[in-house]
Parts: sequence; C-alpha cells; structure tokens
Amino acid sequence: MRYAKLLTHGWIVVILAISSCVTETTTTSQIRQPAPKPQGFFGRLADAMTERECNVVRFTCPYGFGPADEPCECVDPKGIVLKGVTVK
Repeated sequence: MRYAKLLTHGWIVVILAISSCVTETTTTSQIRQPAPKPQGFFGRLADAMTERECNVVRFTCPYGFGPADEPCECVDPKGIVLKGVTVK
C-alpha cells in the first residue's frame, strides 16, 4: 500500500514537471510592419507646414518649418555648431 502511494506521488511529480516546461520561439525577421499609406495633396501640404526640430546626437533645438529628414544645424550650449536631421 505504501509503495503504491509513493509510486502515485512519483508519477504526479513527473507529470507536473513535464507540463511546466514550455518552450517558445519567436523570430523578429518574419514580422512585417505595414507600409505607411501615401499622403494626399493636403496631407503633404500640412506636413510641410509643420514646425520642425533639429535632432542632433544629444538634444533637439527648434528649427522652423519644412519637411522632415532634411539636414540641419544646431548650436549647442557651448557654442559649437552641430549637424543633425529635422524631425517632426
């Protein structure tokens, strides 16, 4: 009787141990992001009239109006001119 209980408890432990192991694999190269929708005339016009910032490595500074992803220059607090890219 005692041997049967011990055997039953052993099988329960084995079943719980096997069921608790889970392997999950995810690959990021297969995940595709949808392409952005093309903007119409008014969308492009509004985008061109939006105020931009010049993004350099350490900070951003106000730049004015115009399209994004254009080259720009920004002066840091030490007075050095840094080249960057405009962002929205």
